[in-house]
Amino acid sequence: MSERQVFRTKVSQGYQVAVPAELRRKYGIGVGDEVVWMVDGGEVRTDFKKKPSLESIVSLGRSGGNAVETKKRAQKGEL
Repeated sequence: MSERQVFRTKVSQGYQVAVPAELRRKYGIGVGDEVVWMVDGGEVRTDFKKKPSLESIVSLGRSGGNAVETKKRAQKGEL
């Protein structure tokens, strides 16, 4: 079982929340990535969805797949 860590941040006046530096470094979170909020009963969890890199999208196009479907999947964050 992993060790539980707790991080605290404050909600700013514009309802923005900063991701703690330790988490940004550990998970490679950067500008354009999304924070996903999941509510399950009375519990709220977060996850990070990485913005696909140009290199990853280009490499998918080279694999002979459907470029339109690849673009749609990238826009939905599925890549």
